Amino acid sequence: MYLIYKYLLTTAAGPFFFGWFVITFLLMIDVLFRYVDLFVSKGVPFLMATEVLVLSLGHTFALSVPMAVLIAILMSVGQLAADHEITAMKASGISLWTVLRPLLLGAGFIALGLTAYNHFVFPESNHTLANLLYDINRTKPMLEIRAHQFTDMGDRTTIYVGFKDDITGRIEDVTIFEKEKPGDLSPRLTIATWGRIVPDHETDSVLIELHDGEIHERPDKKSPDKYQVTRFGQHNLYVENVERDFHESGRQTRGDREMNLRDLWDNAGREQERQDKVLANVAGLSETMLKWQWKLLDPERRSEILGNKPTPGPGPERDTFLEGKFRATRLKIERVAEQSRYQEKIRDSYRVKENRYLVEFHKKFAIPFACIVFALLGVPMAVTSSRSGKGVSVSLAIGVYLIYYLFLVAGEKFADRGRLDPFLAMWSANFFLLALGIPLFFKAARESTLLSITLKPRAADEKVSVGGDPI
Repeated sequence: MYLIYKYLLTTAAGPFFFGWFVITFLLMIDVLFRYVDLFVSKGVPFLMATEVLVLSLGHTFALSVPMAVLIAILMSVGQLAADHEITAMKASGISLWTVLRPLLLGAGFIALGLTAYNHFVFPESNHTLANLLYDINRTKPMLEIRAHQFTDMGDRTTIYVGFKDDITGRIEDVTIFEKEKPGDLSPRLTIATWGRIVPDHETDSVLIELHDGEIHERPDKKSPDKYQVTRFGQHNLYVENVERDFHESGRQTRGDREMNLRDLWDNAGREQERQDKVLANVAGLSETMLKWQWKLLDPERRSEILGNKPTPGPGPERDTFLEGKFRATRLKIERVAEQSRYQEKIRDSYRVKENRYLVEFHKKFAIPFACIVFALLGVPMAVTSSRSGKGVSVSLAIGVYLIYYLFLVAGEKFADRGRLDPFLAMWSANFFLLALGIPLFFKAARESTLLSITLKPRAADEKVSVGGDPI
């Protein structure tokens, strides 16, 4: 039996690594398209861009490993069934349970390893990636001023040059528009015969040395008839905040996807404590209001609220007095109700944060457990679809994983909005596929054809004579 177990695991190892590589590669293409604009706009060096892509593997591994398990089961067991090795095993007294046992054991080890990865490795790689992307987004490379083009150097300065020497920084036929504020319809116009661009990397600014030019402006915006022209031999213009080199910020804060299991559980507990405090505040407001109303109804203690003033006798004065007290009572009740609603909104915000932490907590267990679910579901699917080839096996794997992914994404959205319990949201996909896989496995073990997929229709049975001629 040990040789059979070893043979089954060895047969599944190749398709597992093949599927893992292919799925990871496809996911990384999406990651590359997501970051390519950032790399180009920020002038990210090749090594830093490579580091971003390598750190992005942390997220793709968490998704590609379970799918690779399903592909491995479908391709390996499907090939064994197509080669009639499963039939030979059954003829030798080896049931489908025996085939499933080592595959489940291997999937269990992969699930344990993936859980440890989600706790120790994935949060740290995600945190490092988040810090790196944050620092890259903060960088601001020097604007590239090109000849015969208008270049915005911020929201207040625009420059146009007729010629530029990229080596010396010399520019000619310079025109610069300077606005006092965005949307200014009468900007200051500076023209110069030639100049030079001098970047200052320490202050993230640019010095533009202009020679032989004029400055046209209206000194008083309220007097459109006044116009001023200033001629200069040399004029220096500073443009600030046009460059910011890459610096590591040392960011310490962590999001929910940058925390391990312990941190997620602790943060969820703190959010629950905050909700309890809000409930206590609401209960305190209600209790204070009830005590106040009880005093108002009690004739002996009513004077404490009325200010120990006697109630006037019947007449207009009494009506005015009571109307004022009723107005004050109604205003007090409205304020208490408004404070209660405000406290409920605060509690809802704490509940949303708690759900996000719990969603990530359960996700770190639910996704690895999918390896076991896919192993249980993959064996009957592979046996019943063995005649269709490996292409159908991969298609079935993609279809099953799409169902799982839709459950996962929808559950996360509903849980984040407080419409579904985080545990149920993350584990519903596993429960659904288990409910589908267990009956399928029993049917396959009893050699039933509940799921029969084939691309080659069977020809009609023909009776053949002993000599080989059809009858």
